[in-house]
Amino acid sequence: MRKKLIRYTGSLLFLVSLLPAQYVKLVPDPGFVPYATYYMSSIDLSTGASDVQFFGFRLAEKSGNYKNFKEVWASLEFEVSLLSRSLAVTEPTTVIKMQTAPFQMKADVRISNTLLSLQTTSLFDMAVPPNEIPLSVRSFESIDIGKFEDLLSAVVTTGKLSDGNYTFRVLVRSGPSSDEGSLIVSDEVIETIIVTTPTSLNLLAPGGALADTSQNVIFSSYPIFQWETEPCPGCESFIRVAKFDSESHSSPEEAIGDVTILPMDQTKGWEPAGLATNFQYPLSDAIDLEPGEMYVWQAQKKLPTTEGNDAFTSPIFAFKLADLTETPTTGFDAMHPVLQQLMELMGEGQFNAYFGPEGDLNGFDPAGTYVIDDMEVSVDEIFKVLRQFSEGSSSIISISVQ
Repeated sequence: MRKKLIRYTGSLLFLVSLLPAQYVKLVPDPGFVPYATYYMSSIDLSTGASDVQFFGFRLAEKSGNYKNFKEVWASLEFEVSLLSRSLAVTEPTTVIKMQTAPFQMKADVRISNTLLSLQTTSLFDMAVPPNEIPLSVRSFESIDIGKFEDLLSAVVTTGKLSDGNYTFRVLVRSGPSSDEGSLIVSDEVIETIIVTTPTSLNLLAPGGALADTSQNVIFSSYPIFQWETEPCPGCESFIRVAKFDSESHSSPEEAIGDVTILPMDQTKGWEPAGLATNFQYPLSDAIDLEPGEMYVWQAQKKLPTTEGNDAFTSPIFAFKLADLTETPTTGFDAMHPVLQQLMELMGEGQFNAYFGPEGDLNGFDPAGTYVIDDMEVSVDEIFKVLRQFSEGSSSIISISVQ
């Protein structure tokens, strides 16, 4: 009798192991949605309610066939935690944590933070027609902002989430019954979003201050505009260029706010530059730059936020396109602009030691091909390097003539 009982029990366990298990997973729909800035007006910390989507998923039983099971049950858990050294929050701290009571699934269910709050009483699945799913949401934990004075001050002053690391966690448990003890973790998605407030948008080249036009001469009719800024998710850059006429414009601001040559369409205001931090002046569909003329340019950055786009602009740079048809015959002005820059950089004495009557480079004309680190570059790149020397960001170690 004992042997038969053992064999029977073993067969029963084997049959149970063959039964399909309910396994509900999180399918991105669209997943987490990043923003550069999060406004607190978009979030109710007391209930978790929000009218802006931070995440969206589809709850789906792995097999896709709900008829394989007598019942499929699931529960959700959502948590946001914060780490921000600038706010003296040096350990991960829960901002809000919510969990639903178990609910029965008869078809896939779309979920998002906009559908889940302490006020949520039901969801609808994706069946045709949809089934209403009674839902109960309870709060496990929420931050006591009063204990974090820096965080409270930042929120009150700016109305935005402060800089820091915000971790979003969505977890689903699933099983065969409404008994919470029968539900096991079947999927979990964690996403950490680094919130940094972009504060800088600095132009690099070409150009500089309007008053310093001698240092801001370029030789290419199709210059590459370059700027630098902090990276941020979904941010886009824009550029605009205008002609500066000293008789019509009293300042760079007045010129850039007048008629732009890029974009040509005055209704656009700005030319899109995408996610890049550089933009080459177009070879077509743009007004040609004229030799001998002064121009001003500016960059703009747009940041996606929970309340639409924010935008801020850079300072304005000015540059002059060299007129190579103007050729003075004597003196400093008759020298090639590269030699002029070298003389100002090296000093007249050291310059003459190389380029003067007794120098190895007497009569040298810097026309032709320029090479830096075995790579051919434009003359504008040479001026950029020379400007680094004059500004002190680079220094001359030695000079050799080959």
